[in-house]
Amino acid sequence: RSSRRAGAKYTLILNTILMRTIWLSLLIGPLFAACADKPLDMSKPVYVTVSTAMGDVTVELYGDTPLHRDNFIRLCRSGAYDGVLFHRVIEGFVVQGGDPDSRKREPGVLYGGNDGGYTVPAEIRSGHFNKRGALIDAKAGDETNPERASAGTQFCFVQGRRMTDEELDEAEKQINEIRRNWLFHLFKKRLSGRSTTVAAEEGELESRAWRMVEDTLSLLGRYRIPEERREVYRTIGGAPHLDGSLTVFGEVVDGFDVIDRMARVETDPSDRPVHDLVIRSTKVFQK
Repeated sequence: RSSRRAGAKYTLILNTILMRTIWLSLLIGPLFAACADKPLDMSKPVYVTVSTAMGDVTVELYGDTPLHRDNFIRLCRSGAYDGVLFHRVIEGFVVQGGDPDSRKREPGVLYGGNDGGYTVPAEIRSGHFNKRGALIDAKAGDETNPERASAGTQFCFVQGRRMTDEELDEAEKQINEIRRNWLFHLFKKRLSGRSTTVAAEEGELESRAWRMVEDTLSLLGRYRIPEERREVYRTIGGAPHLDGSLTVFGEVVDGFDVIDRMARVETDPSDRPVHDLVIRSTKVFQK
């Protein structure tokens, strides 16, 4: 009897401890969840740390590109980048990642074709440019994407390089040519949407689009890289030929050395690193 009473008492103690543990987990669990999804104060800077085997890169997200900022925050908080590759690396240019398919890490596969199934409308701001450390979108070309919408999940760190004045003059030419061709594709798409042109009228439609391009450029004038921006490209570096053609939505504030190390890895002919460069995790925070 004494043994049975002791056993019953022991069982009662265990049940009490178990119930208290369950109640404690029910109380603390939501608290941890609430901390993980703590609302951000969008009047203050938002930062994201991207962790890799080579180190961490921390970026500050721009407040005047809210669609890209909020999209990136959502993806990072949901763990969408965990295990995803930096699938395209070009030294002196960019380190690109974010294709969800790259989580499979299949040898020899060319990744970069999956944007997560959606795009983000362009937020191209004249005050932001492609200096070293810029956080930029990835997107389809102007021929098929004249609205310049960003690939939903993909992004790039600009490594770039320092430029001479002669190289910046060439970059100016590239920017103006890119702008000219972009306007053509944009006007052509708009004209196509307004009419029911047949194939025989394609030539006239293109002629009208080019006339609109020339009229627009005569008003806008030739684009020139501002002197203060030239100084940044001369001393810090970047990829100036991209200016004005895509969304820049943040910049690196810590981890430039990590970007340089990633940019120097061995790659295959498709610019995919020979040894997988994996995003381990991402963390969103405010100071």
